[in-house]
Amino acid sequence: MTAIDTRISQPDEDTLAAEQVVAETVEAARAAFGSGVEAIFTLGSLAHGGFAPLVSDIDVAIILSSTSPATGAQIDGVARAVAETASSPLSERLSLFWGDWRAVHTGEGEYLRLGPVDRLDLLESGCLLVGSDLREPSIRPSPEELILMSADHMLGKFTLDYLEQIRDAETLIAGGARSVTKAILFPVRFAYTLGTGRIGLNETSALWYADQGLRGGGLALRALHWRREGIDDAPLAQQTLDADLLAIHAECLAGFAEHLYAVGETVRAVELSRRADGLRLPAPDA
Repeated sequence: MTAIDTRISQPDEDTLAAEQVVAETVEAARAAFGSGVEAIFTLGSLAHGGFAPLVSDIDVAIILSSTSPATGAQIDGVARAVAETASSPLSERLSLFWGDWRAVHTGEGEYLRLGPVDRLDLLESGCLLVGSDLREPSIRPSPEELILMSADHMLGKFTLDYLEQIRDAETLIAGGARSVTKAILFPVRFAYTLGTGRIGLNETSALWYADQGLRGGGLALRALHWRREGIDDAPLAQQTLDADLLAIHAECLAGFAEHLYAVGETVRAVELSRRADGLRLPAPDA
């Protein structure tokens, strides 16, 4: 099996730790699947840039010769093996995606974790670690598929309990830069996908969001700084979160609800609209 070196730029201590987690993932996948491993790719910020050791996940896609009802449990075993090695705290941030080449090419298949957003990221930006690159020819996910996947992610993530929790900026900040920046940038990235039909990357999405003149644009930009440097002024962070975090979520939820009503996805639209209404935002000058 051909190996390709895909080192992250600027090999400092944190970068080397991320590389080690990736190498351990390759080893664990080969131990679990043997010759069934067709290829392994990095995705996300490790692949297209912007990896921030303080907050980023380590996204890896494992492409197999075939999948079965047992594949999900085997993939869980790969993640556990890497976590048990515990070479770095980054081991806990490993996120695995999987499928066979049919899933990569068409998005079809029953036993996989490779939704439209993840599949497009793999096709456009995935960095081959081992195996053969057989990604093409492939059918690209449509913008509408990306939007529907984002809506489903929001329905799963932005629950009423979650939306209540993010009202408490002090507790959110106590959880560290990772929890704060994800709370800000998840809805910003979803809004970017809705507005452009493209995958929402952190920096691109935050810059776009700020350029739209939307309430919370300044907070989106501040989140980029916090991803890299951490939160160095907790009172200022709490002030900006109190001012605009709910507004970012409300804008995102309402925007998706409006779009989904327009394309006939009424069930999703009603629920997202209900959650947007439940935020009960004050006027910007209140």
